[in-house]
Amino acid sequence: MRKYLFLLFLSAGSLAAHAQKDQIPFKSFTSFEKPSEWIIVYAEDGLMGYLDSAGKEVVPAIYENIHPFGEYKENWARVETLEGLTGFIDSTGKVVVEPKYEYIEKFGAYKADWALVSVYDHYGFINTKGEEVVAPIYAEIPILKR
Repeated sequence: MRKYLFLLFLSAGSLAAHAQKDQIPFKSFTSFEKPSEWIIVYAEDGLMGYLDSAGKEVVPAIYENIHPFGEYKENWARVETLEGLTGFIDSTGKVVVEPKYEYIEKFGAYKADWALVSVYDHYGFINTKGEEVVAPIYAEIPILKR
């Protein structure tokens, strides 16, 4: 019985991945590790969002991609819009960094609580509170060897 359940689980996962890749209208319900009670969902147009364990929408299905929580900062997930812009949501589903950047580096590459951001090939920094501490107006910000 376990073998059949495992194969069923693998088949469902494969179908969901295939549907997302090909942008086939497919509604998928897959649990995420953080926050563990949320369920990722796909709208018919392929955009992603989250439901809580009661089925209430926490994050509307408006994002092209939602990355796992904790990759950049604990309880934050990087999100990407259809336009290719990126920002962050927190573990309550609230937008903490508007998706207006073309690129966001991980925190700490330049300064402990700062992340490099870019807009139109200009660079600046945000902090771990989601605030823009240096406006993206510089053509280059090289990493200096310490």
